[in-house]
Amino acid sequence: MPATSIEAAPLEIVDAHHHIWQPGEGRYPWMQAGNAKFMGDPAPVCTNYEMKDLRAEAATAGVKLLGSVHLQCGRDLSDPVVETAWVQQQADAAGHPIAIIGYGNPALPDFDALLDRHTAYPSFRGIRHMLNWGETDRYRLCDRGDYLQDAAWRGGLGRLAARGYSFDLQVNVWQLDEAAAMAQALPDLRIILNHAGMPFEYRDAGFSVWQRGIAALAACGNVAAKFSGLGMVDPAWDAASVRPLFEFMLEKFGAARMMFASNFPIDRLYGSYARVYDAYRALAADLSADEQQFLFHDTAQAIYRPAMSR
Repeated sequence: MPATSIEAAPLEIVDAHHHIWQPGEGRYPWMQAGNAKFMGDPAPVCTNYEMKDLRAEAATAGVKLLGSVHLQCGRDLSDPVVETAWVQQQADAAGHPIAIIGYGNPALPDFDALLDRHTAYPSFRGIRHMLNWGETDRYRLCDRGDYLQDAAWRGGLGRLAARGYSFDLQVNVWQLDEAAAMAQALPDLRIILNHAGMPFEYRDAGFSVWQRGIAALAACGNVAAKFSGLGMVDPAWDAASVRPLFEFMLEKFGAARMMFASNFPIDRLYGSYARVYDAYRALAADLSADEQQFLFHDTAQAIYRPAMSR
């Protein structure tokens, strides 16, 4: 894939899924030795990564960040609001428009009180509660929990929707049908599918299972989707290899409900920021200007509503 020329007009984007973090003092337990997940050994990216670092990587890739969306990454399991507060400080100091997706488990009795505390921070826009489980480390990022059908969990999501906040949904392929049923039951909840539905084995028979689940979710008008995190399921991915995934999602969701995102710094384990966005440019090359604007900017702007300007 050719290198991006930073002399050309920069690609203006909202990066709809990234992380910033500051390891140390027992923060981020998943980074500790022996806790490697399906993305492989995370050690190379387990160093300080702040807004200035994301912006520098984007600039080197010929990308101008008009805004971005930080997804929770477990800074303090005992109190998730600690992470929201720290990211807000980062956003304020950097002058960078950012939406913050914090952590919360909607099934827990203190969920509403937790939301009250998250909402003290002006960039807070919703929560992510990762549900993707599997019988091996390749697929597991959380303990198995059948929350998708849990009445208390759904009740918490209903109250999240009533406050005007969104829910970032992270599940594996075999959970997509069940997630679609949840989305149908909560039509007022704005749901964003993370990482294209985690399409492990997309080159094999698993592709048809993924297609069925994606079609079911896309049939729910309250669901949008991120085309992101592909390095976690295929470290060697490129535009050609993932084109069948992209074209199927585009057919089902349409550009107005899809968005590109970097998943940095996690996806730096598999390549540079330029590699990711060069691939996205290639995938979008034949689309209309309006479709490209949705994918790179407008969908994320509409869903997460950070106060962004050109």
